[in-house]
Amino acid sequence: MDNQKPPQKPAERRAWIKYRLELAGYNFAKLSREHGLYRTAAKIALDKPYPRMERAIAEKIGVPPEVIWPERYQPVKQNSKRRRHKQ
Repeated sequence: MDNQKPPQKPAERRAWIKYRLELAGYNFAKLSREHGLYRTAAKIALDKPYPRMERAIAEKIGVPPEVIWPERYQPVKQNSKRRRHKQ
């Protein structure tokens, strides 16, 4: 398994992030406190969107947040049809 590419399954991804943080000398609580947040803040980012902590986690493990959570960073689809405003 490529160490730079996180697993797709949420439980495996969580373990992978925890492992990568530990390699960097961090845990979720330490990372949260370093950013002036409650010790549980980093864990929240594992389950639901939290851009601030997603960026902090990504920075510490050296992988962009778009790679860790691709489902949260889908490209915005452009609507080719123009909407008309009612007058």
